[in-house]
Formats: sequence, structure tokens, C-alpha cells
Amino acid sequence: MWSGEAGRYVDEKPQNIGIFGGTFNPPHLGHLALAREALKEFSLEKIFFIPAFMPPHKEPRNVIDAEHRMAMVKLLLEGDAGLELCDFEITKKSVSYSIDTVRYFKNEYPSTKIHFLIGSDAFYNIDTWKQSQELMSLIDFIIFPRAGNTKEMIARKFGNLSNVVYWAHTSLIHISSTDIRYRLRSGDDCAAELGADVAGYIRENKLYI
Repeated sequence: MWSGEAGRYVDEKPQNIGIFGGTFNPPHLGHLALAREALKEFSLEKIFFIPAFMPPHKEPRNVIDAEHRMAMVKLLLEGDAGLELCDFEITKKSVSYSIDTVRYFKNEYPSTKIHFLIGSDAFYNIDTWKQSQELMSLIDFIIFPRAGNTKEMIARKFGNLSNVVYWAHTSLIHISSTDIRYRLRSGDDCAAELGADVAGYIRENKLYI
């Protein structure tokens, strides 16, 4: 943007963004729906989807190649303004720790409010993550409700987190990547949960068979 006062073009960075990490194995329409709702509810200018190269809490043999997962995320987000793929964790080619990703975004967007999008099931175990205390001091969290890990359960475990946690007012999303992988191996194309483009990519590349 041109700044008349400075007499030059200024790189204007967004002031309010979300980061949405995950294995995305595979990415599905539930991920997309949650991100779209968060954009509106929290007035976010942009949400970055960040596929993990290798998540520390997953069994590697159950996770397909990172390049395929990144390609599917790109297809899922195509045409959605405000949603963008970030390849930071994949280009690192090492185990993906959220603390490293948050530090990267804090450095890239020093004056931007950054929100970490996460399901309540993952947040419930955040105390097992690498440098979790520092992570929670650096960023706030938008939590999506997931069955089995309620707001009350998290409050009992962690106490008052009102200064770092915002609960999204979304309906429970009854789509899971685990269930999709099982159904794909059984011959279902799962296009209703994946979208036509992602389902086609999986079929063409013979993934999850």
C-alpha cells in the first residue's frame, strides 16, 4: 500500500490472523467449515492452514507423504478468500512442534494478533506438548468443541484460562480423518466429506488403499 507520509510503498500485514495446524491426513470439509466459521466469528483477516511434516504424537506409518497432504490442503482451500496454505512445517522436513511454528509467525507478524485454532480434544492434552507453558504465554487459542472433551473438563484440568482461550460457537463436526481413512480403504470415495477435488486427488494417486 502507498504511504503518502512515508513517500513509499509499505508492506501492510494483517492485524488479526489464525493459524490452523494439523496432520490433515486427509484434509476434509469439516476443517474447511471450522475455518470459515472462525473467520467470521473472530473477524480474522486470514487463516493459515499448516500441514505438519511429521507430527510428534502420531504413528509415522499411518501418515502419508507430506507433499500429498499439502497438495490436498491446497485443493481444499482453492477459491476460499481468507484461507491460505503455509508450508513452513513441511519445508523444515523435521518433526513439527507447535512452539517452533508459533515463534515463526510471531517473528513474521510482530504486530499482528495471532490465534491458534485447535480442537478441544487436542487442547486437553496440550500440557504434553513441547514447551507448552511458553506456547500458552505466546499466543491465545480458539477452541472448537469436540465430543468427549468439554469446556467444563478443560476448566477442571487447567483452571481459569479466560485470558488465553476463546471458545468457538460452532456445532460439533462429525467428520474425522481417521474414519475417512478407514472408509477409503473399504472402497468408499468419501467425496461428501472430502469434496470432489480432494476425493479425485486421492483416487488418482491411489492413496489410503
